[in-house]
Amino acid sequence: MSSPGARSRPPTLGSLLRVASQAMNERLARWIAASDFRGVQPAHSAVIQPLSAAAGGARITALARASRITKQSMSTLVADLDAAGYVERVEDPDDARATRIRLTPRGRAYARAVRAFALGMEAEWAESIGARRVEELRATLILLRSKMFLADGEPAGPDERSP
Repeated sequence: MSSPGARSRPPTLGSLLRVASQAMNERLARWIAASDFRGVQPAHSAVIQPLSAAAGGARITALARASRITKQSMSTLVADLDAAGYVERVEDPDDARATRIRLTPRGRAYARAVRAFALGMEAEWAESIGARRVEELRATLILLRSKMFLADGEPAGPDERSP
């Protein structure tokens, strides 16, 4: 049972961001289920987002670093998307021993469609709470990303154009 004082405390930012992320992922899962895109799940955004900004593809290690997940987790997600036809493995032009992952035409179509879906959600938010607040939220999160989350020199991963 929570103490009476606990109710008067505002939720933490982490809690609010988690709830927002979960709500977005639930909507995304429903959108995917109703779409023609089979074999893809919200978790695959960890692959699709950074690849949508990398025309020449990227190595699994770079994708994992950009999405802040383990190489093993990234490998599993890439294998799923490869089997479903969204990504392909190609020779790395910088190192013939290595491979890069890149989006297939189907993967690029999904990236465009999911971006349109995300922009539609943002438009709904703007209608509900105001465009200024949505833009302020975006600007604040971009600032946090550049000042705090990337302070250790890690690559940005998906850019602001990604889903």
